[in-house]
Amino acid sequence: MIIQSIQLENFRQFRGKQQIEFDSHKNKNVIVIFGENGRGKTGIFRALMFCLYGEKKLSQDASVQESELYLVNTQELQEKSSQGIPVESCVTLDFLHEKQKYKLRRSLLGILEDGKVIQQSNGVKLTLWDDEGNSSTEKDPKIVSQYIENILDSALREYFLFDGEKIERLTRASTEQRREISNAIRKLLNIDTLEKVMGATERLKKYLNRELEKRATGERAEVMKLQRLNEEEIEGKKNGVESLRGELEFARLEKVDVDKKLEQIREIQDLLDKRNNLEERRSNIEEEKNDILRGMKERTGQTALLLLQSTANNVFNSIDRRKQAHEIPSDIRRDLIDRLLNEMQCICGRHIKQGSEAYARIIEWRNRIPDNATEDLTLNLWRDLSSARDRFESIEENAVQSLTKFGSLKNEQREVERELERLREKIGSSERADATKLDAHRLAIENKIGKIEYELTVTKQKLDALYDGKERLAARRKRIEDQEGIRDELTRRVELVEQSHDALLKIHNDFTAESRVSLGDDATRYFMDLLDDESRRNLKSICVEEDYSIQVHDRLDKPFLANISAGQRQIMSIAFIAALAKAACGGVELLEMPLFMDTPFGRLSHEHRKNLVQQVPHWCTQWILLATDTEFGEFEAKELAATGTWQSFYILHAEEDGSTNIHKTTVEDGLGYICQRG
Repeated sequence: MIIQSIQLENFRQFRGKQQIEFDSHKNKNVIVIFGENGRGKTGIFRALMFCLYGEKKLSQDASVQESELYLVNTQELQEKSSQGIPVESCVTLDFLHEKQKYKLRRSLLGILEDGKVIQQSNGVKLTLWDDEGNSSTEKDPKIVSQYIENILDSALREYFLFDGEKIERLTRASTEQRREISNAIRKLLNIDTLEKVMGATERLKKYLNRELEKRATGERAEVMKLQRLNEEEIEGKKNGVESLRGELEFARLEKVDVDKKLEQIREIQDLLDKRNNLEERRSNIEEEKNDILRGMKERTGQTALLLLQSTANNVFNSIDRRKQAHEIPSDIRRDLIDRLLNEMQCICGRHIKQGSEAYARIIEWRNRIPDNATEDLTLNLWRDLSSARDRFESIEENAVQSLTKFGSLKNEQREVERELERLREKIGSSERADATKLDAHRLAIENKIGKIEYELTVTKQKLDALYDGKERLAARRKRIEDQEGIRDELTRRVELVEQSHDALLKIHNDFTAESRVSLGDDATRYFMDLLDDESRRNLKSICVEEDYSIQVHDRLDKPFLANISAGQRQIMSIAFIAALAKAACGGVELLEMPLFMDTPFGRLSHEHRKNLVQQVPHWCTQWILLATDTEFGEFEAKELAATGTWQSFYILHAEEDGSTNIHKTTVEDGLGYICQRG
């Protein structure tokens, strides 16, 4: 979809007829609409949504009643109200989609009665032109809606507006963030119908199992009861996990709020900075300790060999002494000595008398020589012990290093804790009473967060155990039914419903998992385009977790979101919304829809702003930048002009009656206007 023009007549702040033209240039696809807050920048996107879908509300209006959203220009209403004349407010949109031309006009009528604004729809009209220039017109709202839905699904319309509120919302690891991402994935996959079917099969499964349990007897009845209780407990634990996540989110937000208040106390700012650094070091130490403990646990079997080290050395030395003395292996075989004794004749030919000293020496010699099998076993043991003795040294060295490092970390951790305690005392001993109270409150919140995190981990472990138990119970029930040859109609129906539900669940989980991975990959590419060089070296990727929260990983592939700056968080949000927009366009590299960005620069550094204006034009067919005078200054304007993608510039001027006038100027004049204001 490429917008050619949008005309507004008595719509919101725009009194009379006003128009924005989007000239078609292959390489010039950026339109800047510049104005102060309240002058109607977001109103232009609102006009687009109203024209396409008849919608009065945007996502940011969730807490506003639709009856309170006036689209008809109030100045025109007040002037015409004395004459009892209604005011028509309309938006006309000219656009191209897949080489076909469209003109869409939607309007409503408004009148002011007793100080109250009354609005009602005044129809919609869609005109289409084919390749040969022939036109056709459609006025049926349902048919028009179907045309527009085929061009841009209404469920996905919000992903083409980057407003500051949405960007800020996605920077926070919150329930709201997870809900928005979850809803986006559901909309992108169009799985609402699938989830309805899954819900129906789940209800049917529970109903049939209850009926089957009533009829079951013996061990089968017992297993089915355990299955029901297991399902109930799983549901309870799942609710418990969500509840704990909510508590954890609230506590973290509360801690952030306390930190912000403490940061305002300038007298202790340096102490607060030291405390934050120490808390980060404490967290890193804990992680290092856990890594060492995991390594020690993995090497438990090897380390246990050290208990046998003394015995192994004694046995080895004993065998080695006999080997050095040539007792093992023996120079004379035992069978040769036995032959000499039988013949009572020495090797030299002399006769041996029984009871003589020579005879006694031969017997003593014979007793010292082991049999062949024993000798072979002894030599093999010597070789094995020789190899083990080499490993003892490395095992002992690793164990000593691990224990030394662990002990060093524990000592450092104790020192960090002592320093933190000293800092708390300094912060709390300030004459500022609010600092004392805030720091005590912060410590209480920190302890609460630790307890909730522990409880959440335990609850998740119990939930995993319940799922394992669920599988075992299902297998046990199947075994019983097979052994008893139970194949009645109700049992077959239950099996069929369970198989259907499991198949649907697998499809659902596979689709959402693939979508999360795909969104993360696309968001990472956009993220890297926008980051500065230093950030690219430290940050690796964006991923969507199983609970639909967004996480940023560092170069070591460890979670790092909590440590990134406010500007990096904003870049992360923009990258993720762009990934959503790409998914809404079917995954194409060039987004075939206009992207509206409402004051996206926020807390961005100069390099991030430079990357934004350089990269976004290559993401989409049209970029409509809605900018305020405080965000889009000389630096941003010059950087955008240097890209050669800047097509046109519109200024929103305030009129004396409070309305807004749209004034178009050239890029060169617009650049001069911005520089002059700067």
